[in-house]
Amino acid sequence: MLYCIDLKTSQVHVLGCRYIPQKNQDKGFLGRFDSCKDAVADAKLKGYTNANACSHCCPSTHIK
Repeated sequence: MLYCIDLKTSQVHVLGCRYIPQKNQDKGFLGRFDSCKDAVADAKLKGYTNANACSHCCPSTHIK
């Protein structure tokens, strides 16, 4: 699946999630990953240390 990150909240989303910011300047493309867990790990490696999975499109990976 394809993933992106909300640059304001550091929430990782599956591309197509309705909770992704609408403005392009508020989101960043992360790439294709086998799981949301892998996408969050990659986001953290890219400097988004507070990255967390979206509770709507990646509920099993979301940390409350």
